[in-house]
Parts: sequence; C-alpha cells; structure tokens
Amino acid sequence: MNKKITWSSLALILCMVLFAAGCSNAANTKGSASNTNPGSTTPATGEQSSEEADNYENGLPRNEKVTLKVGLLESGYGREWFDYAVQLFTEKYPNVTFDITASPKIGDLVSTKAAAGNDEDMFDLFYSDTWTEYVNANKLEPVTGIFEMSPYDAPGQKLNDLIVPGFNDPEKYYKDNAWVFPIANYIGGMFFDQKLFDENGWNKSPKTYDEFIQLCEAIKSKGIDPIVYAGLYNYAQFAFDTKIFEIAEENENNQFRNDFEYFNGPQNTSPENIEVYKRLYDMGKKGYISKKSVGMNHTQSQMLVLQHKAAMVPSGDWIENEMKESAPDDFQWGYMAVPFTNNPDGPIYMNNGLSYSFEIWAAKPELNKKWAKQFLLSLMSNEVQQELVEKGGALPLRKDYLDVPTRADNMKPLQKSIATYMKENQVVLELKNRKIELTHPDYAASLKVIVDNMALVLTGQEQPEPFLQDAEKLLQNAITNDKEAQNKE
Repeated sequence: MNKKITWSSLALILCMVLFAAGCSNAANTKGSASNTNPGSTTPATGEQSSEEADNYENGLPRNEKVTLKVGLLESGYGREWFDYAVQLFTEKYPNVTFDITASPKIGDLVSTKAAAGNDEDMFDLFYSDTWTEYVNANKLEPVTGIFEMSPYDAPGQKLNDLIVPGFNDPEKYYKDNAWVFPIANYIGGMFFDQKLFDENGWNKSPKTYDEFIQLCEAIKSKGIDPIVYAGLYNYAQFAFDTKIFEIAEENENNQFRNDFEYFNGPQNTSPENIEVYKRLYDMGKKGYISKKSVGMNHTQSQMLVLQHKAAMVPSGDWIENEMKESAPDDFQWGYMAVPFTNNPDGPIYMNNGLSYSFEIWAAKPELNKKWAKQFLLSLMSNEVQQELVEKGGALPLRKDYLDVPTRADNMKPLQKSIATYMKENQVVLELKNRKIELTHPDYAASLKVIVDNMALVLTGQEQPEPFLQDAEKLLQNAITNDKEAQNKE
C-alpha cells in the first residue's frame, strides 16, 4: 500500500534509546535559555546599531509590551513543561507576558469564545480539535512559515529539516497551508504491567492475531479481565482504529488508502471495516473485554490495570505520566500494538498522531501573532522538548533529540518499552488522515451512531453490521450533499 509511514525517523530515534542507555557521562543538557545576546554588536566597533538596539535578534521590537492569551489544554502531559517554556521565553524576551487559562475542556471554552465573536477576548494561542471549522471561517492564522524558521539552538537550520518527518508534510496541508503547530506526538495501543506479564509468562509482543487471542485466553484463565477500556470516551480506538489498514494490506487491496482518504465507496461497510468490528464483537462475546468498561472514564479503566483487575488497557503513551500518582512503586508500564493479521512477517499498524498542538487566532494584532509564532518555535528547542519528554512523558519531535546520550538515559520506562517494540516488530505508524473534510451534519450523525453502539459491540452484546449500515447511509448522504454544495460554488 502507498503513503504509509514505515520505520519513520521517530521510530529510529526511539530505537536509539536501546543503544544509548548507559552512556550517561555527557554534560547536563539543561542550562540558560540561550547563549544569544539579545542585542548583537558590530565586530568592527563593538557598538550596537540603532536598529539592533531597538530590536531583538528575531527582528521584533524590544520596547513594545505584548501579552499573549493562551488557552492551554490540561492533559496527561501536565503543565510543568509549559510553565518551564514560558519562563525561558520571558527571561529572553521580558517585554512579552502570558495570560494562561488551563483546562482539560479548553476546546469547549474556545468554541464559546469563537461563537461570542469577541476577537479581543479570544486567545492568541490555543488548542482545539475542531480547527478545520475555524479555517473554513477564515479565523485561523497559517503557521506554515514557522517551519522555515531556525530554533535558537540550531542556528542556520530550518525547523522543517529538524522535525520528525510526517509532522509538516505539504501533502497533508489543508487549503494549501499548515494551520496546526505540533507540540507532542503520541503512540496508541495496549498498555500493561510488564512485571505482571513476566510473572505469568504472558506474551508481551504477539506477532499474529491468533497469538493475541491466545494471550487473552491465558489472562482470562487466571480470573483477570484481559482488556478494559474507557467506554465513556471510546478509548478502544487507540488500539483498534488503524486495523482496517492492516487487513487491507493482507488482502492486497492497494486502492484502500486512496478510497479512505477521499471517502470513495463504502467506508463503514467496507469489507475491512466490517471484519474489524466482527473481531471486536467476537472478543467481547468471549469475555476478553470487561463489561465494566461501559460506564468508565479513562482514569477509572486505567486504575483497574494498576490494581491487576484487568491486564491491558487501550490508551496513548501519556498514560505513564497521567497515572504516576496512583501507580505502585514496582509498576512498570509496557506497550504492545494489537496484530490483526496472521502473517507473522506482515506489518503491524500502530496508532500515531498529534496529541498536543496549538493554533493562532487570525484576528489578533500583527505583533501578537509574530510573537506567538516565535513562542511556538521556542517550544521546538531541545531544551523544552527535554522538559516535555521527562516531565510530561511525551515523545520528542526533534530528529536530533538523542544526539545527547543523557537524554536517552532519562526517558521513562514506557518510552523505552515503545522503542523496544518498534525495534522488534515490523510496524507502520498510521496517522489515519483524510484528504477532504465533510461538513454536512449527517457526517457527525454517522459518527455518533458508531460511538453510541461501540460499547455494545465491544462487550459482545450487539452484532455490528446493522448499526454500521445505518451509519453508512448517513455518511453517504453527507458525501453526496457536500459534493453537490461544492459543485454549486
């Protein structure tokens, strides 16, 4: 199949952990925010030019005070890394201050502010997972240009050449621009206690679907639920929503990805999608997925794994940091992806994507937007990336992150487990991107049909085909109406 990300630079970076461990004699990598003197001097006279005295090295004025309003997502990564980044930035640029509103529901607050139409009250920088609607309304500022800038710790090198491939791919641009600035990448899959698996001799890296089912049966025989998930939020998607590509690969359906990206042909009722749902129903019917999942949120389901009442939980790699206050001292998170084919040499598709990003509101003063872009660029310094990796449990987005061996030593056990898994298996990092957007309300309605019925399928209480057909009718109606609307434009 085409356009898949196999063994990307991210995988190679992570795998370096396995070889870099133990190389801990390098100097401490954290220090001052920058060695750059804000006002440069001329070599001939040692005096500052008038323009240099008035502007920073980035060309922005020193003496104009700016306050950036930030809508910060409080997620599993915490905010310690962000506060550190703000501290570094304001030490270097004291004319810039930050007004931060942090919430796990920041996207809802952004929507409320956007609906109110008060641009002055809106955040300059914020997280939102519905950014396309703001692009369509001409409310977002493009961030494409930031990738042409140089981070302060890599002078002369463009961010575009330093960032892990796949996070500024022009093929993924929406309306010819990048609108979302990546901060953290995530890996989704199944997470478990390595010690519990070792004590029971359970397979920590199944190569085939049959091996995974055998693992579930072995766990169930011990009186432990093999899988629990956050039914309230459909966290099962982090382990299973890329499996359609895996089955298509095994079936040599080379047209599948293009059909997926452009909504060509059946989607919910494609043979690949139906096969995935049939297997999920079968797992639920056999008791491999806990019925307790139905009313649980993510932390409740993850707590059952900490308590060994369940063995595995679908989530993202932020889970280690998210549950650090509750985890027993000897608990060590491990990672596996779920293979969905029986070809031991075939690729295993891993859920991959952006877990954290920022957008810039377009209707802000130009100076605010310029400083917002400089701040986003600063988040890509390895100094801030290290704080995000070590304190937040994220994966680095700089290709050169592990050039300093001590950074590998300080990565968390789960990060190393992911690196081991990627080293020992043929994997595909699957972003599951669509190339077009549907705006007709029946599209959202089709998604709701699936979400509303997922728990019944995953616990073996309802066959998936009837509601998949209902969802498909709504989806196809949305596709037809959107195409007709576009033709009228």
